[in-house]
Amino acid sequence: MSYLFIIFLIILALVLRFVFGVEARSLLTLYILGLIIFLFAFAVAEMPPFGSAANPVFNEMSVRFLEKGVVETGAVNTVSSVILDYRAYDTLGEATVLFAAIAAVIATLKSH
Repeated sequence: MSYLFIIFLIILALVLRFVFGVEARSLLTLYILGLIIFLFAFAVAEMPPFGSAANPVFNEMSVRFLEKGVVETGAVNTVSSVILDYRAYDTLGEATVLFAAIAAVIATLKSH
């Protein structure tokens, strides 16, 4: 089956190249784009249903944050304990990206 698909792609490339005059660089771009779209569609099709209670990712961490968040972090507010203690490096990275984006926008606007 995969051989037939590869032969089909080769024939399609030859027809587009010699009959319609499409450049090889454009064909390669189209094939790579098609591959990326196929991989994304395959990844989305394999994902579990949104909001399902059987998803293990959403069950373990939220229960731990709610049960042990006050004891482990000492923060009264659960949201603050997650943002500032459990996910501190992630928050720092997000703040750095936002700062860099704002600095780039300001530099761009001042240069014109």
